[in-house]
Amino acid sequence: MVKELVIAVALGILNILLLSVSIVGNTGGASYGTAFQTLAMWTLSLVPLFVSGLGFGVRSAVISVLSSALVASILLSPVFAATYAVISGVPVILLVRQALLWRETDGQRYWYPTEYLMIWWAGISVALTGVAMGLLHWDEALRQGLVDGFDQMLAQLTEMRGAAPALTGEEFVSLMPQFLGPMWGLFILLSGSLAQGLLVRFNRNIRPSPELTKMELPNWLALVFIGATALSVIVGGAWPVVGAIVITLETAFFLQGMAVIHVVTHRWNNRPLILGAVYVVIILTFFTLWLVLVITILGLLENWIGFRRRFAVTTKLEED
Repeated sequence: MVKELVIAVALGILNILLLSVSIVGNTGGASYGTAFQTLAMWTLSLVPLFVSGLGFGVRSAVISVLSSALVASILLSPVFAATYAVISGVPVILLVRQALLWRETDGQRYWYPTEYLMIWWAGISVALTGVAMGLLHWDEALRQGLVDGFDQMLAQLTEMRGAAPALTGEEFVSLMPQFLGPMWGLFILLSGSLAQGLLVRFNRNIRPSPELTKMELPNWLALVFIGATALSVIVGGAWPVVGAIVITLETAFFLQGMAVIHVVTHRWNNRPLILGAVYVVIILTFFTLWLVLVITILGLLENWIGFRRRFAVTTKLEED
């Protein structure tokens, strides 16, 4: 008990120290290098919290979150500590709790399904957009500071490129919440995956890793995605929550589309080369997003066509 308590506290302290490094490391100016470093450190900062929960249980995750909040209140500020606990600690605890649920039938243990974990993750990502909207509405100084900062940045871009930007700082900030929730949700998803991989590597994981190739998102979620996409086209950026739903579910169905590709290509020759090419093209065309959209549509069609059932293999070649 004492050992687990010490480990949980240590992981909580490590979490906030990694976050502090990302904040301090970005005070010297903005550039692509510092932005990438900050994003990487933000992602890594959540790994200790997931390691605590997925390796030692929900109680350990709660202790780690409380420890990180306490240290953050001392090193940074109580307001920041409370905010960070809400947007990071609570999602980690919720996802860990759900991930460690299981039932036993005829001596066989069945863990909480991957698709249900994705639904929880999607709900958390959309809720984080609500938190972002609340912060901007509650803290006028924060909102105005962001508006002024983006106005200055857009003015610099105008001088460099000689073309006026399509958005003002005010419009840019109003659109931010619909991207902030899914983006932070993606950091949470990546951190949880890294933590589980680390625990598996050292044989400290409580549950087996979720099999993404077997993930089957429900039909009602596909209908929600289609409806939200249609509504977002009608209202534009007027309803940030709708935009957050679209972006979040696009990520979920993109992962299901990648699962389809992994299963379908089991029978193909030179499969590693083909999968490698797919990942390379995704990275190279990330900002245009055309291949991401194609794979998302593939994942969406999977709900009604069932590509994986049609191309299923009888061997145990299962990999994620």
